[in-house]
Amino acid sequence: MSNVQRLMGWCVVMVPWLVALYLHFWLVESEAWAPEQSYRGLISVLLLALGMLISFLLHGRLKVRRKL
Repeated sequence: MSNVQRLMGWCVVMVPWLVALYLHFWLVESEAWAPEQSYRGLISVLLLALGMLISFLLHGRLKVRRKL
């Protein structure tokens, strides 16, 4: 496998996690989340965990596909 294909694979895998990070940043910067909002910390953790989980699952699927 060439280095370009490997780099493209990592870029694809990182997209869901980066989207979750940007969504978290956007919610904070647009002041959609007030510091007093209940469950703000829990929602932050769940949002970031969801992005990481999707990236992990995508990485697993691409790795299995590569071996076939």
